[in-house]
Amino acid sequence: MQCSCCAVAVEQAVSALCGVRRVGVFLLGETADVVVDPSRTPLPAVLAAIEGAGFTAELLSSTAETAAVKLSVGGMACSSCAGAVEAALCAVPGVVGATVSLTLEQAEVQCGAWLCTPEQLAAAVEAAGFEASVLGREEVNLQRIRVGGMTCASCAGTVERALRKVPGVLDAGVNLLAGIAEVRYDPDLTGPRHLLEAVHAAGFDAEPYQEQRLDLLEAGRAETARWRRQCLIAAALTLPVFLSSMVLPMAWPAAAAWLAGRTLLGFHADQLLRLGFATPVQFWCGWRFHRGAWLALRGGRANMDVLVSLGTNAAYLYSLIAIVARRLTPHSPSGSGGMGGMGEDFFETAAMLITLVLLGKYLESAAKRRTGEAIGRLCQLAPPTALLLETGGHDGALQLEREVPTSLLHRGDLVKVLPGARVPTDGTVEEGQSHVDESMLTGESVPVAKVPGDSLIGGTVNAGGPLRMRVARVGADTALAQIVRLVEAAQMSKAPIQALADQVSAVFVPVVVALALGTFGAWYAAGSAGWYPASWLPQGHTVFLFSLLFGISVLVIACPCALGLATPTAVMVGTGVAAAHGILIKGVDALERACRVRTVVFDKTGTLTAGKPAVVDCRVWAGSAGIGVAEVAALAAAVEDNSEHPLGAAVVRFARALTAQHAGGDGSAQPPAGGALPACRDVAVTVGQGIAGWVALSSLPSGSRPALAALQAAAPAAAIPAAAAAGSDTGAAEEAASTQPAPPPAEEVWVAVGSRRLMAAEGAVVPPAAEAYLQEMETLGRTCVLVSVGGAAVAAVAIQDPLKPEARGVVAALQQGMGLRCVMLTGDNWRTARAVARQLGIEEVTAEVLPAGKVAKIKELQGRGEGGVAMVGDGVNDSPALAQADVGIAVGSGTDVAIEAADYVLMRSDLEDVLVSLDLSRCIFARIRLNYVWALGYNALMVPVAAGVFFPLARMQLPPWVAGACMAFSSVSVVLSSLALRRYRRPPPVLREMSVIVR
Repeated sequence: MQCSCCAVAVEQAVSALCGVRRVGVFLLGETADVVVDPSRTPLPAVLAAIEGAGFTAELLSSTAETAAVKLSVGGMACSSCAGAVEAALCAVPGVVGATVSLTLEQAEVQCGAWLCTPEQLAAAVEAAGFEASVLGREEVNLQRIRVGGMTCASCAGTVERALRKVPGVLDAGVNLLAGIAEVRYDPDLTGPRHLLEAVHAAGFDAEPYQEQRLDLLEAGRAETARWRRQCLIAAALTLPVFLSSMVLPMAWPAAAAWLAGRTLLGFHADQLLRLGFATPVQFWCGWRFHRGAWLALRGGRANMDVLVSLGTNAAYLYSLIAIVARRLTPHSPSGSGGMGGMGEDFFETAAMLITLVLLGKYLESAAKRRTGEAIGRLCQLAPPTALLLETGGHDGALQLEREVPTSLLHRGDLVKVLPGARVPTDGTVEEGQSHVDESMLTGESVPVAKVPGDSLIGGTVNAGGPLRMRVARVGADTALAQIVRLVEAAQMSKAPIQALADQVSAVFVPVVVALALGTFGAWYAAGSAGWYPASWLPQGHTVFLFSLLFGISVLVIACPCALGLATPTAVMVGTGVAAAHGILIKGVDALERACRVRTVVFDKTGTLTAGKPAVVDCRVWAGSAGIGVAEVAALAAAVEDNSEHPLGAAVVRFARALTAQHAGGDGSAQPPAGGALPACRDVAVTVGQGIAGWVALSSLPSGSRPALAALQAAAPAAAIPAAAAAGSDTGAAEEAASTQPAPPPAEEVWVAVGSRRLMAAEGAVVPPAAEAYLQEMETLGRTCVLVSVGGAAVAAVAIQDPLKPEARGVVAALQQGMGLRCVMLTGDNWRTARAVARQLGIEEVTAEVLPAGKVAKIKELQGRGEGGVAMVGDGVNDSPALAQADVGIAVGSGTDVAIEAADYVLMRSDLEDVLVSLDLSRCIFARIRLNYVWALGYNALMVPVAAGVFFPLARMQLPPWVAGACMAFSSVSVVLSSLALRRYRRPPPVLREMSVIVR
């Protein structure tokens, strides 16, 4: 493939096949990604379709998207029933294999992930006369093994049986001719090492089969070397042609006349010399252009090869006819308009044109190779080997430490990571403490502290002490592998502007050919009719040659090869730069939409805020009765410790800190070490309102117990049990009142923590001072929970989810620096939402909305017609809104790169990367526009010059070899323009705030 016309031709040829779901053609990498139903169109048919379009094709890799589905099957009585179920399942299109267990009454089916559904499988079993229900999908891994030593079908059968005996293997197949075994297995039960051991035990050699995949660095080096070699050969052969025709007559006329005066078989020696050197350039060095042109024309299309081949062949054939005509009619007059007047050859134009085009392709290839360095560096991050720790014995003691290839790691393996070494794969820290440099994946320069239980990402560097890690993900499931796939997918996707360029390229070449023929015809007709004087003709030129030069120049200079490079080169460099900054872009179409964004919508919790609520204040209005903040916090935390609510967790953390701080206070009852909380029983949770329960007083300081016991004794007899059932129906409350045992008043108190509604159900009256405090806190953006003891409100706890330190600066930079409007969406209450928005400088707020409400708000903003809408969220609860927005940006979800809803995935939880994402998108798309200026600028400016529009005024004719140089330079300039994106610099850092809480 030479230009975007070729890519379009391949895409159209493959798309015309039955069963093809998606086709992505990557011009720079010369690859195509095809998703096809093999039951409708086999893979050889895809290759045949590409070759039928005039290209060569080979299969790099084939991955079946398989999944294992488990079914519960009822009604089976014997093995024949199991066989009938298996036959019915295997008859379903898309099923690879099926195993039926009569004893377990289950069936396990391996099928194409999108070729059939579990419901279809269940229906097939029911149609066979049995009962069936779906138990779920099971994860299935695919491993290919290269097997050596097989000589016959018996060997292949031996290997296959050995693999099937390995526990966890679902299916195994062996290709004797290719020497490859393909195994599908459950990664929780087995792995590649066990499979290789099974093949070795069977008496054969085995090693993991390394899939051929897109490697831009290696492919680029080979391509560049080919272009360089051909360019040097063509230049060496063209130099004598150039010297004899253009340099020697002016620098040494006598030598040129002597050479022209020598003859061989009636032909002049200088012409034979040029013919001898130009012929291998034309048909050997330029063979790929002629072959490409023939295949393109045979396929009913036209591309760059057609233009180059037409131009050079026209010049070569004209020159060949000219010297033959001169040999046959040596004394014909020059300057006539007939063919018989030709005496000049044109070999230097054909040879120099091919040489310059080859030089341009070499420079273009060398520059394109650098565009894939980012993804190449990503691929090389994972180390080739890992230190595997194998345990054994009843005590699980370490038995062996050995080095194994990273590709042979299993899920659950224990691996040792030495200081300074790269983490081999994804996992969690099992033992040890260290700092890990994750800058190559997240862009964060500061090493991250790691302790047991923390996650590790494959490819990062252990910058501290040794670690032992438990492997969690291997192979294609690792974060690094998914990142590489995302970057590759983005580079293979096509933006609307690129699709338009492809359409233009498809019709551009025929238009150029017609324009060249029209130019030649116009000049030839005008010369034959005498519309311009004969003095316009250069010495030795005929009207035909004079006109032909104009036509060839137009043919060559208007080549649209640079048009097909404008978008993919910029996207390749841009997505690589984004990945280096910890930003993953899922498609080039997202880049184009991001440039039209005029409104940025932020989720509040976890996006603008840290997502970790903390207690910032506690007010007790019963302090004179001997109840202080520490006692209230301990009582509230004892109840909240039974809740999973984030606000409850904040209260527990606050109380534990205070309890540990005051341990050993007054004496009689000392809390245990570690900040233990009082005991709590009979907890009643009211959803959306709060929680209540009986709390023991024995763990509290003795000085506060009388006041608390007094509050409990003053409570109405039936009020407390009724409050325990608050929010439920009246009958349930009465039942709770009748069954709740009355505790001894000096040992336990009834504590309720929650909202005003829960206090009302408790019968607790909130004093005016407390109401004023609540309003003050909510105005500051804080959420308050009330605490009652024995049905009396005694305190309020203010909780705040702190803003991220960069949030205010990012919002200001978006609104003032980039001219965007910021909107905040949250499910929090209106007063808190307005307070947070006021702190950030956001004017438009929508609060108390569910996920569906967020989607409705996004649609409303899109309906205003003020430009695109970007949604920034945490990628979990905000997924519907992320999918609805024109551009979805998931913050802090880099290790979970499979988020389908977001277009941009940010590796860090830093909002500043939102700025970088939008700014980089604008830079990339601006570069794409500039590339189109470079690509089309030469055509717009030089085609009139090549056509001779200015010849009557300037008497200047553009030689075809100069036109070829301009055409080649246009492609090189486009690639160099894209490479300039590698110098991208992030926007200036925003002002960050520091918050210090003193308790």
